[in-house]
Amino acid sequence: MIQRFCFILLLCVASNIIYAQHGKIQGNISGPDQKVLAGITISMEGWPKATQTDDDGNFFFTGMQPGNYVLIASGVGYKAKSSRITVENNKTIFLRLELDIATSTLREVHIAGKRPSAQSGALTRTNTPLRDIPQNIQSVDRTTINDQQLFQLDEALRNVAGFTSTDYYGSFSSRGYTSGIGGVTTNGITGSPYPEGQLPLLGNIESVEVIHGPSAILYGQGGMGGNINMVTKQPKKYQVVNATVAAGSFDLIRAQADITGSINKKKNLYFLAGAGWQNGGSFTRHFDRRSIQVYGSLKWEVNPKTSWQINGNYVNEDASNNYQPRVPIYKSKDKDSIFLVPYDFNPGYDSRYKGNNYQLQSVMEHRISGNWKIGLLAAYSESRADRNQYTASGFVRPTDNTVSRSYSWQQINSPQTTVNIYTNVKVNTWKIIHQVTIGGDAMLSRNNYPNGILQYAATRLPVFDTEQESRYDTTGMTFYGKSRTEKFTYNTFGAYVQDQIEITSKWKILAGLRYNNYFRRYFADKPDGTVQNDERPLRTENFSPRLGVVYQPVSTVSIYLDYNEGFSPHYSNNVENGGPFAPETSKQYEFGAKGEFFQNTFQPFISIYQSDRKNVLQSVPKPDLPYWREAIGQVQSRGIEIGAKGTLLGNLFLNVNYNYNKTKITKSIKPEDIGQLFANSPENSANGWAKYTFTTNALKGLFIGAGFQYVDARYFSNKKETSTDVLEMPAYTVFNALIGYRYKQYSLQVNGNNLANKRYAASGVVNSYTPGAPRNLLVSLNCSFR
Repeated sequence: MIQRFCFILLLCVASNIIYAQHGKIQGNISGPDQKVLAGITISMEGWPKATQTDDDGNFFFTGMQPGNYVLIASGVGYKAKSSRITVENNKTIFLRLELDIATSTLREVHIAGKRPSAQSGALTRTNTPLRDIPQNIQSVDRTTINDQQLFQLDEALRNVAGFTSTDYYGSFSSRGYTSGIGGVTTNGITGSPYPEGQLPLLGNIESVEVIHGPSAILYGQGGMGGNINMVTKQPKKYQVVNATVAAGSFDLIRAQADITGSINKKKNLYFLAGAGWQNGGSFTRHFDRRSIQVYGSLKWEVNPKTSWQINGNYVNEDASNNYQPRVPIYKSKDKDSIFLVPYDFNPGYDSRYKGNNYQLQSVMEHRISGNWKIGLLAAYSESRADRNQYTASGFVRPTDNTVSRSYSWQQINSPQTTVNIYTNVKVNTWKIIHQVTIGGDAMLSRNNYPNGILQYAATRLPVFDTEQESRYDTTGMTFYGKSRTEKFTYNTFGAYVQDQIEITSKWKILAGLRYNNYFRRYFADKPDGTVQNDERPLRTENFSPRLGVVYQPVSTVSIYLDYNEGFSPHYSNNVENGGPFAPETSKQYEFGAKGEFFQNTFQPFISIYQSDRKNVLQSVPKPDLPYWREAIGQVQSRGIEIGAKGTLLGNLFLNVNYNYNKTKITKSIKPEDIGQLFANSPENSANGWAKYTFTTNALKGLFIGAGFQYVDARYFSNKKETSTDVLEMPAYTVFNALIGYRYKQYSLQVNGNNLANKRYAASGVVNSYTPGAPRNLLVSLNCSFR
């Protein structure tokens, strides 16, 4: 492993030797409001070629002979100014320039990290300032992903308010409600290529946008408490090469690299290509994991009004399991008994998971006029997996310290097609400005088990026998489930209209309405060919409205009030179990405030919400119908989210979040259930991250960071007010830290996670929990060439 790490490191260094044969200059120009300036002309006295800043404010000079030059920057509305620089052989000069309008001078500034995103298209299909959206939206940008060396989606969610893990399949809780992978979109396109239990990787992700509350207007079905939009890395017209290698605890080794740039001289055809690889990193006994990711993007600016972009992503997984194995617990009210079983417990050493998935996206946009644009979004994804897995089931039996297990074998193929067509029109009605979005979408999904599902009751396993490696053998096992084939079909169709209304510069409205149509069918047959289950097709219709008002007393402060409805069909509608069921719906009321201070470098927020869900299912077993289910009357969630993110003092980046939430049943067909609290829903949670970059001569290039995550106590299962036997996961606090050094295009950093080596439950369900990682270190080296 060390040899492989050194080999990759040598390649990274060698590529720089080949790449940099002359001196280079690269820089970025922005205005005093921190907005980048495009079209600024940059020339060098003594050098024959000039250039202009691109759409991101960047400019480059390559292949320059060593010597002294005078850099001149000029543009319409700005007075040309000059700055003396010295170019050295095989060295790159990095400049971050700010154009002061008042004096029309250029001054160099040093920044600790990328500014928080001030715009989002996740809820509007337009690049709308966050201050104009009447809903709480947060983002985790690439700088934070790199600083914390985040690898998969659940790790990024530790940087936003109120998102906590709920189970080993990657589901998360927000505002008291659980959402799964179905609540995740990519570039605003619904449909995930990831199979059940596999979390999205972040190698190709530029930022993660987190929407607190439902987002049914644009996306239809989704999480009631929150949804996630992953924004992929975008191709650039100028050439950039990034490479990172890392090694750490639990035999972890990681490598990733990508390159972007123009293909033709006109620079209207440009690309991004990248790949990542990780092996190891698991603290569970005899648990292996290897991940490969290949991604890319190609953008073609057909003409000034038309563009077409294709995005691709492929992931291949080879692991002992497709999720972190759960650790069983004893049925005891003693909180210390939760952690009696070793945290590295593995229910079956010979479990195996092999999976791969890919996604292709097509994004076409055409601007008919300055105020009218149309777009066509399309995606196809497919995942395949082969699972042979043990799962611990039931509590640990104290008489012999053993736990029961189940063994399942299945192959799954899940294709999915998504199409969305929309148009944006900007019109004026007297002095009122309307930004209208009208669109329609369709998503066709299937889950196929071509060889059915086999399930066995496996032999019991001693939880303290670290040497036992029970191999799979059906001899003596109790067979309790087998099918020849199983097929699930999920189709959704929708249409929506949304209007962003600007009444005055201080008063704005966001209004919308969506129609949803959902179709589901389930078929399974037995090994002898007889029908096991042929669930009748179910169609569900629903209308989801929203209305929000934003008041901005000053340009830096927004106060908003929002009403928003959510929609989610049920995925189990068997008549034999009480179905079909009406879709689950929600009504959310939100009041909040947002700020943008210090030239939009610091953004605090506060949000107070109440959400009511109807048609939530609960199990009501009957003597002859053990799986009978009925809908609860109403579940209510109330809470508050507070946070702030941004750069202070020019060198200090800060991100802090807090959430208070309480979720309980307020109406029920069973009166004794009223007041019942939900499992895996902490009442309090908080997190924070700070990074300081030194700019003085003695310490210039050094950066340090520290953070924490706190999660309150949670219940393993729903808790009635009168219950005394519901087990509880203890509250926990985890501390992380970072130290690193940046020299020109190189940076070396060390990340330490769970520094206090706190043992904790990341999530839990009934009789087992998913353990959080113990103390671990990660050393990484990054190099970037332009």
